[in-house]
Amino acid sequence: MKPMHMSLNEVAYQMIKEKIIQGEFDPGSRIREDHLADEIEMSRTPVREAINRLVSEGLIINKARKGLYLIDLTAKEVESYLDIRIALEKLSVEKCIESISEKGLNEISEALEEFEYKLKKQKYDVCNQLDGEFHLLIAKLSGNMKLFTMLTELAAFFLMTRSMEKKVHPEEKNLNTLREHKLIFEAIQKKDAKAAVKAISENIGTMRNNLHLS
Repeated sequence: MKPMHMSLNEVAYQMIKEKIIQGEFDPGSRIREDHLADEIEMSRTPVREAINRLVSEGLIINKARKGLYLIDLTAKEVESYLDIRIALEKLSVEKCIESISEKGLNEISEALEEFEYKLKKQKYDVCNQLDGEFHLLIAKLSGNMKLFTMLTELAAFFLMTRSMEKKVHPEEKNLNTLREHKLIFEAIQKKDAKAAVKAISENIGTMRNNLHLS
């Protein structure tokens, strides 16, 4: 049943994005609007709007005169995305430490508690999403909305990347993620920018290692 509080466009977007993240489409495979509409039992209009949004996020590529295709990045391209992300994340955590309030610290603490709870319930797909939300929360709390927007634009790509990264041994890898996130939070609490940058760099470096890119 589709949530009543969501528009049809949003429902279509969430359903199609979930299919992508769950690996229902091979990287580089063609995406057919009519087939998707049939699969999720919705009309073409909200499906088209959802696809346009996924194109803007970079998960789907619109090739002129050829059609729509799921992104299929090479290892070198993934490395490039990681290099961009790590530079933005370092700035994000530094700015967060400069401006974070007690309320902000509580928000991060609650995010970690939710991650830990979902991990105990073995909701690994939810953990992947919460992983990304943890990083976006730090960016939001930095007070730099341009930085937050830039990291949000990368979020969909890295959500798909996490599903690949943690497909094997998800419990072990998410336990490690939780440990690394706690180290980031501890550094933020202490307002130790050097330790925070080191912790967030190691966290992203773990993704690089898990993807066998280092």
